[in-house]
Amino acid sequence: QKTVAETGIAYDANSGGLIYFYRTAAAFAAAARKSQMLRAQGIAIETRSQAEVVALDPGLATCADVIQGALYAPDDESGDAYLFSKALAEYCTARGVSFQYDTVIRRLRAQNGSMTGVETDKGLVTADAYVLCLGVDSPALASPLGIKLPIYPVRGYSVTLPITDFETAPRLGGVDEENLLAYCPMGDRLRLTATAEISGYSTASTPANFAPMLARAQKLFGHCADFSRAEYWVGLRPMTPTGVPIVDRAPLANLWLNTGHGHMGWTMSNGCAQIVADMIAGRAPEIDIKGLRYEQN
Repeated sequence: QKTVAETGIAYDANSGGLIYFYRTAAAFAAAARKSQMLRAQGIAIETRSQAEVVALDPGLATCADVIQGALYAPDDESGDAYLFSKALAEYCTARGVSFQYDTVIRRLRAQNGSMTGVETDKGLVTADAYVLCLGVDSPALASPLGIKLPIYPVRGYSVTLPITDFETAPRLGGVDEENLLAYCPMGDRLRLTATAEISGYSTASTPANFAPMLARAQKLFGHCADFSRAEYWVGLRPMTPTGVPIVDRAPLANLWLNTGHGHMGWTMSNGCAQIVADMIAGRAPEIDIKGLRYEQN
């Protein structure tokens, strides 16, 4: 919110909250009990009945019969991460920031306990301070420096569909919890995501990889989105064993770590960037980094 307020960038944002709905009374009751932990941390979480869910988002009326209840997070937001990143890059470029696109990093150089440069296919890049933020590629580049990062690639899938009926389409993003299917309306599009696989670094896919997600989604949103014009995407999520990122100073004097964000990269990007900026500037981070620290094995 702070970044958007400062920059004014547009990214099909939806600030109406998110709905996490459940198909069985038992699952809903269990989720309601567990949500107390979030409330204890000051996070707004509300329980909603089937009727209240539909009142909150009329776009779920056609599938109301499968909803037993939901958790509603009124402060959660959604939007298009690509549009956000592109707009923010353009904003920064106009203010003097240089981005080096289409550049391959070959090796990180270090000497006497400090980073000395980044070898790329376009030459050596040097700086006063370096931040390692390379997702699933972070471990391979950090390992020769003696930095062992427990980050592993987990394949994730998403589908983006044109919305054909805005009156009956969902207004808010949410999750069909028992089917592990997330959905997010973005302007004139509906994005779906589901499935996680531990299967190496390949991003190759076949229609069969998307079939289970599409079958579940069509039952919910077949009336309001064009499934014949689906756009498919496969990416690698940089997961740690704990599910939280590593955001800390590295063992090298002028290197910081900001990596391993899993499927929450955009969600945590601004907060983690603030932590790193504070550390590089010699300030105590505003955000507590307990649990995010790098631990050398």
